Amino acid sequence: MRLSAFEKFLPWTGALAGILWAVQMFIAKTPDDPADTKAVTVIGDAAVQNSIAGFALLAGALMLVFFAAAARTSLRSGEAGESTYSSVAHGGFLVAAAGVGGLGIVQIALTNAAKAHDAAATATIGQLALIGWLPALVGLVAAFWGLGLGGLRTATLPKWFAITTVVLGVIGALGPAAMVVYLLLPLWLISASLVTARRSRAREAQLAGA
Repeated sequence: MRLSAFEKFLPWTGALAGILWAVQMFIAKTPDDPADTKAVTVIGDAAVQNSIAGFALLAGALMLVFFAAAARTSLRSGEAGESTYSSVAHGGFLVAAAGVGGLGIVQIALTNAAKAHDAAATATIGQLALIGWLPALVGLVAAFWGLGLGGLRTATLPKWFAITTVVLGVIGALGPAAMVVYLLLPLWLISASLVTARRSRAREAQLAGA
């Protein structure tokens, strides 16, 4: 039995999500203090970049939905009767996708407020933008724990990757230290795609042999 083209594509959606996350990290131009009198000017002058960042987040959210399926399949192939770890990982990625999508909407709304020279709206939405990634972080922490612990238990993932994933899950729950997750997320997602794609190929070979 051979995997379909869509099934082969799924593992790489994590890498695409990571690239899109990196895009918004590097091109979005927003001040540290949204209430700053120059905030409207800073954000408005970079309206194109900020809009691209917002839509990159929305596209990244879609990729995370697809990757949630790939991660669940990868873990599920090594689970017996229960599917606890794969279910937690899958649910975590879906929550993360919703959080990333929400952050994209906030980014676009912030850009529109600045373009309209609405300082009050810019300040308010800007505050949401500063903490808007926290819902995504909640989902990522759950996904890290599910994928990491599941990978260790079922031996479906390389040990180094599973341990690194658990460590990121711990860091993500440590308040301000979670910024490490924010910064390393693109690299982790690309690595996760490579690992998941390799597992997918192994599963295909196993099915073909059967």
